[in-house]
Amino acid sequence: MISWIFLIVFAVLSYVYSWWFTIGIAVLSLWKLGHWYYYSSRPWKKVHFPMMHAYASTCGYEIGQAERDGREFNLNAALLNLLKVINPKLSISHEELIQREFQRCKAFYDKPLIQRYLVENKGIDKTKIDPILEKIGQSMHTSDNGLMVRMVIASVIEEQLSPMDRGEYMFEVISGRAK
Repeated sequence: MISWIFLIVFAVLSYVYSWWFTIGIAVLSLWKLGHWYYYSSRPWKKVHFPMMHAYASTCGYEIGQAERDGREFNLNAALLNLLKVINPKLSISHEELIQREFQRCKAFYDKPLIQRYLVENKGIDKTKIDPILEKIGQSMHTSDNGLMVRMVIASVIEEQLSPMDRGEYMFEVISGRAK
């Protein structure tokens, strides 16, 4: 929002005072174009970014509630609040989705989806995929709260887009490019 205001201000200043302000217009325009391309380049990004922003607020709320009540942070409550805030159209209840994703993480549900994504989209030979999937499988058996947030987001991506988009998203999560 503020970048649009700066863009308008530079446009007015370049018209009224000096053409040198067009340099600011060019820089801001390129920056906005880069943002637009980054956020709209992959379909899963349209789900990931709003949900991550919403999780930041619901996580803060849960941390505040936990401190006030003298208890520890409850990930399930934060994830439930996330789904209530976003309220995506799902085929199951929010509580069932959260429990299902915990089970899927333990069972490495995304293995065939990631494998299919690597073969079809990345063009990696099937014989070279097994070591990659083993490393990914080892990282899936953690108690990382951030991973579980992304697993819930992956479930929403699967329901709203496709299982293939979920596979791509989970590969990007594990490789550290889904930020």
